[in-house]
Amino acid sequence: KLAPPRPFPTVPRSVSATGPRSAHKEGKNLICISRKTTLAAYMRRCKDLIMKDGYTSLHLSAMGAAIPHLLKLALALPPILPYSADDIRIDYTTDTVQVQDEIVPDDEEEDISYQTRGKSTLKVVMSI
Repeated sequence: KLAPPRPFPTVPRSVSATGPRSAHKEGKNLICISRKTTLAAYMRRCKDLIMKDGYTSLHLSAMGAAIPHLLKLALALPPILPYSADDIRIDYTTDTVQVQDEIVPDDEEEDISYQTRGKSTLKVVMSI
């Protein structure tokens, strides 16, 4: 399997890619959700972005098997934030991204081929 495309760059163009991660101010509210990180870690990170860093919107994105993880996060965040339910707006967007799989043949003399398939994505924008 090849790495699927990210919905947004890992490091914004206006920030040094080689500098320390703590120095990044722009793009901290763009979060790609994976199954490897716990729900509690994402909740803590999102709450800190809103409470300490002063962001008014969060852009969360997940692909494939991480979509249920993102939905749990989107439902768990509003109760832990000090805003009323009327102040928080959540927009959901579904999409399909084309990804490529590398197919290695059994015979070493043959060339590697690629197979394209669709993968589901979910993007959540949480605004205050």
